[in-house]
Amino acid sequence: MRNMKFFIIFALLLFTGIGYKTYEQYHRIQDTQKLIVLNESQSLAEFISAFRQTYQDVFLRNHIDVDEKTINLLPVKTTTEISNRFSSSVQGDIVIRTVSDRPRNADNMANDFELEMIQYFKKNPKETHKFIQKEDVYHYTKPLLIKQSCLQCHGKREDAIPSIRDKYEDAYDYKLGDIRGLLNIKIKERDFFTAMYSDFTDTVISTILLYIIFLIIIYILIQKMRAKDQQYTQQLETDIETKTYEIKKQKEAFETLFEKSSDGILIIDDGKFIQCNEKIVEMLHYNSKEDLLNVHPSELSPEFQPDGRRSYEKAEEMMSLAIESTGHQFEWVHTKANGENFLAEVTLTPITLNNRNVIHVVWRDISDKKKAQEKLIEQKDILHYQAHHDTLTGLPNRILFNDRLEHGIEQAKRHKKKLALFFIDLDHFKQINDSLGHQVGDRVLVAVTERLKAKIRKEDTLARLGGDEFTIIMENLKKIQNASLLAQKIQEVLTQPLHIEGHTLYISCSIGISLYPQDDTDANHLIKYADAAMYKAKEEGRNNFQFYSSEMTALAFERVVMEASLRQALKKEEFMLYYQPQVDANSGKLIGMEALIRWQHPVMGLVLPVKFISLAEETGLIVEIDRWVMKTAMKQIYKWYQEGLEPGVLALNLSMRQLRSDDFIQILQESMTAINFKPEWLELEVTEGQMMKKPEEAIIKLEQISNMGIEIAIDDFGTGYSSLAYLKRLPVNKLKIDQSFVRGVPDDKEDVAIVKAIIALAKSLKLDLIAEGVETDAQKEFLLECGCENIQGYYYGEPMPADEIEKKCFDVWDRDFKGNL
Repeated sequence: MRNMKFFIIFALLLFTGIGYKTYEQYHRIQDTQKLIVLNESQSLAEFISAFRQTYQDVFLRNHIDVDEKTINLLPVKTTTEISNRFSSSVQGDIVIRTVSDRPRNADNMANDFELEMIQYFKKNPKETHKFIQKEDVYHYTKPLLIKQSCLQCHGKREDAIPSIRDKYEDAYDYKLGDIRGLLNIKIKERDFFTAMYSDFTDTVISTILLYIIFLIIIYILIQKMRAKDQQYTQQLETDIETKTYEIKKQKEAFETLFEKSSDGILIIDDGKFIQCNEKIVEMLHYNSKEDLLNVHPSELSPEFQPDGRRSYEKAEEMMSLAIESTGHQFEWVHTKANGENFLAEVTLTPITLNNRNVIHVVWRDISDKKKAQEKLIEQKDILHYQAHHDTLTGLPNRILFNDRLEHGIEQAKRHKKKLALFFIDLDHFKQINDSLGHQVGDRVLVAVTERLKAKIRKEDTLARLGGDEFTIIMENLKKIQNASLLAQKIQEVLTQPLHIEGHTLYISCSIGISLYPQDDTDANHLIKYADAAMYKAKEEGRNNFQFYSSEMTALAFERVVMEASLRQALKKEEFMLYYQPQVDANSGKLIGMEALIRWQHPVMGLVLPVKFISLAEETGLIVEIDRWVMKTAMKQIYKWYQEGLEPGVLALNLSMRQLRSDDFIQILQESMTAINFKPEWLELEVTEGQMMKKPEEAIIKLEQISNMGIEIAIDDFGTGYSSLAYLKRLPVNKLKIDQSFVRGVPDDKEDVAIVKAIIALAKSLKLDLIAEGVETDAQKEFLLECGCENIQGYYYGEPMPADEIEKKCFDVWDRDFKGNL
């Protein structure tokens, strides 16, 4: 290959030299041709000039008159005739013209080219001649200047020779040195020039032939040399091919794992970077691999890691662990070229490269992943706090209060301690709201909160249940008298005047107290007893406190009567189902309905679930009630589908007692089979708080339900405390935003924040959403804007019996029609 390159370079150089010599010789021939023609032209010009001058002097010296006979002997006549004969004798190869721009003889009038040359000499008086080649003709032009002897014929007319003056009317008034005319000698290229070029062409062709022959000889010699080289290298190439194939495979595998990796990769040898891929250069914001490889590893980390240890000390430990265990993975904070820190997942693997023990380092940027996790945790914490604290006072709300009370009872039971539960209600607080407005009322509640905080111990829990109702859980109660003492302090501090917005206000409170274990050991009973004692305090004239006593057990009689009535209600078929529509707010289409139970009591009339569901759960009757609701609702939905209607998905509330029953799955399957009810028609709603009491058990049962093709929704989401880890594991399809949060949007900032957080959480977990309790157009538009399209509430329709649903909900859903619901 090298010989061939040499041959090509030599051939090009030789060709260039020959070409240059040929070009030079060609131009030399052209110059010779021009020189010959120029010399020939100058000789003819000098001859013509001498001829004209001789004839002119003869006429003037001998005083020959110009007449019809002698005029033909003048130079102006004889020169033209001699030139024509000369041109004819040389077959027109040479033409001599003596012309003027003001001729006395029309035959001597200059043509366009000659006129152009006359003007040229007039503009350039120092020029004595002009030699020009136009195509295959050479022109030698020379100006004819007025001399002293010329003035006798071409000077002033009155001074001219009489015979001339009488003969010609024009061509006078010339001055000495003026251009009278032009001598134009045209010479065509002739045969002997053609012969010169022919000889030149023959020489060039001969040279090229010799050049080609010479190159062919050299090429043959080189080919023989190449044949020997090929014979020598053939065996070597065969040996190399095997090695090259192996290396190629290794290289391809290395490039795939190294260069094409989506992670940053570095090779460390003896504490120095020796190799890296483009991804790590990009990740660390360096300009090139060379820049990164010249950096010391210590420059890629801050001085300290998040755990407080120095980076170089911890790095040495990580390297040692990797070498000892043939690999180690950990999280590490690195520093980019621009000084920005980021979190990476680092994997160290000892390998052998080029017979040296090196460390293969893989970096994966997990900054975004960590931020997303932190953001989810933050949202969950915010949501949890907002769901468990009162937005006005920051105190624990009813949900957290119940949790604290359960926990306090467990602690008192474990350590055999006493506990007091205070129910505090502000006296005549409604009058403040009605007369001075809610803004002043809110400030009163905040002031009361601060005064109550100042009187309780650190281990006590102060909560606001709503409105002007506060509770205090007093744990580690040593003496009942301590509860009385705290009640007295509360009454004293609250009776002190409040100064709010220019108003001086006086308030008091009524306090009810129940005791554990003296009054009861159940949290719900203690709450009821404290509430009953509080009402007893109001009956006693307010501004006092009362302990629960056996005299108040009469208040529990209503519960006994209600329980007996509940047991008879199932037998007497006093329960009935109402259905509340669920609507896609974008299209107005009915997408489903929730079945809600009502109790048509023969004495109390229509009883809402809030009055008896908690009692049903406590007594266990909820299981029978739930099963009746499930079968009745399924039959109704199936009937509507058979009639060609589109009721959508049936939403049923599922109690945890029902879910935990051993035969629930079997009964559910049997009911669906008996009614021909399709799984996709059913959605079961489970409350968040109840489900999280025994999450592992709930997950197992809910997965069985989900495997049947039935969707699962978390009801009243946000009011309980659900772990994000459990929420991800649950086979949940939908979150239901509780009406307590929907009620305040879009005006209440806290409710807005909670609803937005729930929607964001649902989207991040890819769950469907529905909001309940929607009553106004502003609430609907806010939910749509935030991304919640499914709506349930009085805005679209209140709960209705089946016959009213048929009349009002199975037509085109428009706002005018909904206004009639």
